[in-house]
Amino acid sequence: MSVLRKSCHARLPKEFPMTSKTAGLPITPPLPLASAVSMGFSPERLARLDGAMQAEIDAGHYAGISVMVARRGKLVKFGRYGRQTLERAEPLREDAIFRIASMTKPIIAVAMLALYEEGRWQLDDPVAKFIPEFADLKVIANDGSRVPLDRPMRMRHIMSSSAGFAFGPPVGSTNLHVDDLYAAAGLWNGTADDMIARLATLPLEAQPGTVFRYGLQQEVQGAIIRRLAGEDLDTFLERRIFAPLGMKDTGFGVAEDQRARIVPRYTLDANLQLQLAADQSAFPTLAGHAAGVKPKYLLSIAGLYSTAQDYLRFAQMLANGGQLDGARILAPTSVRLMTRNLLAPGMPMRFNEPFEGIGYGMNVGIVLDPARANFNGGAIGTGSFFWGGVHGTWFWVDPANDVVVVGMVNQESAGNPMTGRPYPVTDLRGLSRSITYGALLEPEL
Repeated sequence: MSVLRKSCHARLPKEFPMTSKTAGLPITPPLPLASAVSMGFSPERLARLDGAMQAEIDAGHYAGISVMVARRGKLVKFGRYGRQTLERAEPLREDAIFRIASMTKPIIAVAMLALYEEGRWQLDDPVAKFIPEFADLKVIANDGSRVPLDRPMRMRHIMSSSAGFAFGPPVGSTNLHVDDLYAAAGLWNGTADDMIARLATLPLEAQPGTVFRYGLQQEVQGAIIRRLAGEDLDTFLERRIFAPLGMKDTGFGVAEDQRARIVPRYTLDANLQLQLAADQSAFPTLAGHAAGVKPKYLLSIAGLYSTAQDYLRFAQMLANGGQLDGARILAPTSVRLMTRNLLAPGMPMRFNEPFEGIGYGMNVGIVLDPARANFNGGAIGTGSFFWGGVHGTWFWVDPANDVVVVGMVNQESAGNPMTGRPYPVTDLRGLSRSITYGALLEPEL
């Protein structure tokens, strides 16, 4: 054991969970440490997370799971369960790197808001001001013809996933023909400018500002970042977010000498048995790219790799109103703008079905009414914001209770409550919410 590791353990509060299942503490804790009881949690109840997660590993449902729980800016739980890979007996590493898929999106929102704070764009600016290729967009009509927009597509539409773009995969689709057109367009086969040029030739699924549609809005955001900043997306994210926050293991690729830390992506076969996924790229649209290899096209919707530690620092920055450890990323007003419901009255956030009690801010879901919110999991504070990734990753920030949770897993068929796909096995996101709030004996609601 290194001297550094010993020094970290020496600072550990006696109530901090240290079991064979949690497998210890990260060598460099992402946040200051605190005991569960000092942060208002029951240690015994919070320890239920260990048994529940380990049971999923023992049942063969998951290969490896990492969960971090923080409150009031202090880390109270770091649980690691299972293996780094099924092929070897190595426990899941403290510094395991995961494909975070759509948890890329909140990071892109922060990058956009950094430019917003500089006065580079406004919510009611037309998108064509920054993407002139979109000056003549059309909308698909019921008869399949293409008709002009009846209103400008504005930045508020791009930032709230209500611009009208389809996706390709039929997630919440209202027009499968349009999804087929997007899927056949080869949007990611080329450069970022190639993608925008191809997107400009495709019809919108709906008029801007009329429906929420999970789609390509974040790809447009990425293009705007590149054009306004005058630099590549990865360079901007590193300079404005990752380096200031100390997120040293987050990026669109992983250095060759660090790729052994990448958790393989698994799937479940028809008998619910784990198997290695055929494709090990960061996201299905990048199929064929080896794990960790930085692709030519940097996906703003889902392209990042990260660790639980790095993402906890990002999430805690948002919980703190835009700063962490003296690094100011956003002003508090910008964080509030990002995490308030931007959808028009009566417009539900929806994927394959509408979600009651949930709104949508800038690339994050917003809990408007915990009693009505029809997503898996236990109680969660009003105003909480959250997102997850297609490979099973999840996070939420609960400002009302000052709780931050990050979960990491890389399993293709882990299920996703936001798409309406059923969970073939236990929903880890809902499980972690139920146990976390069941252990919180001093809530601030």
